[in-house]
Amino acid sequence: MKAIRYHGTYRKTDSRAELKASHGKPVACIIGAGSIGQLTAELLRRRGLFKTCFIDTRIKKAKRVACTCASIHGQSSYRCAKGVYPESFVRDADLLIITVKAFSVARIIRDIAPHLRHDTPVVLMVNGFGAQEELKKLTHENRLYLASTSNGATHKKYSVVEKGLGTTYIGPLKHAKEISVIKYFTKSMPSGKYTASIYDELLRKLAVNAVINPVTAIRNCVNAEILNDPDIIRDIITEISPILHHLGLNDSPDSLMHRVQTVAANTGANYSSMQQDYYYGRLSEIDYILGILIKKARIYGIKTPCIDKLYQQLKNM
Repeated sequence: MKAIRYHGTYRKTDSRAELKASHGKPVACIIGAGSIGQLTAELLRRRGLFKTCFIDTRIKKAKRVACTCASIHGQSSYRCAKGVYPESFVRDADLLIITVKAFSVARIIRDIAPHLRHDTPVVLMVNGFGAQEELKKLTHENRLYLASTSNGATHKKYSVVEKGLGTTYIGPLKHAKEISVIKYFTKSMPSGKYTASIYDELLRKLAVNAVINPVTAIRNCVNAEILNDPDIIRDIITEISPILHHLGLNDSPDSLMHRVQTVAANTGANYSSMQQDYYYGRLSEIDYILGILIKKARIYGIKTPCIDKLYQQLKNM
């Protein structure tokens, strides 16, 4: 049983067939109601190609949640249904989008795996690198996708503030094709692009995160402040470039450094997600950013004194 929005109100429906017949749109279920999850729901709403709901395995009692989004162009408010029975929602989803913290992916995959239909496309859109390995535990590889976004937002409970809209790349984990529901998802994202080389985009974002996130968290500063210290940017990029090369990315160190500087400038007034995690005493994704790079460096015999030091500083904070 689920609650859905229908002509501005809510009613209950038992079947996916009835749900789709009521509005004729595919149902996108989002696991993770953080900044990116809520912003993604709002972007899907604006485009109008999906009906959306959130799934939260921690919720024990059904409830409806009023969600608001302060966009760059003005205030927009909407309502959505909060999933309570994840197995039912997972079975009924036409598209499942996972936007949790990287360290939660393993638990989410474990929870949904028994209930997921073999034909349901799954999109994993998380920070860092390595969590996609958990996605491989799902058996239907031809329906598994990865996404990397430079959209930015902050949130407090169910109010999200849009900080910037960049490019969202979507691509197959392995053999998946760009089926219609994935085309709808790509069209719903501002500057959405489907690519067969999604790992390159994930590694480029990893390079950016490996610089901006740790440095801003340690210095408790906004993104733009790292531009005042080009040496730290250069030191990190110099160490991680050969690691990324071993992982299949052929971008030059100069290209990666320019990318970091561009992102820092474009998001200058923003705080990074890791800075916010440390500021509010939350668990961070450091193991999926610097941690994974250090692990790979050990495998490849690459010395990384700079990122080793940053990693230990963050672990001790």
